[in-house]
Amino acid sequence: MSSATDPHTQQPSEEASTPSAHNPVVTWVLFIVVFGLFIAGLWVMSLYTIAWFLFVIGLLMCILSLFLAFQAIPALLR
Repeated sequence: MSSATDPHTQQPSEEASTPSAHNPVVTWVLFIVVFGLFIAGLWVMSLYTIAWFLFVIGLLMCILSLFLAFQAIPALLR
């Protein structure tokens, strides 16, 4: 029999850290700005019958809002 201890019964040496709470006002403002940019991008894309390049501009607005929502803002709030 080996003298090694069971790894499942050992307590972790460091506690799991929870992320710090963020200011709810900042969270709501960022949500409104990013969601507004996404909705504005959809609206601009719907104007493609006026000019074809408006679809591309609206698509870029939507892509930018998704990038902000899933990459830039979480890195900023870390």
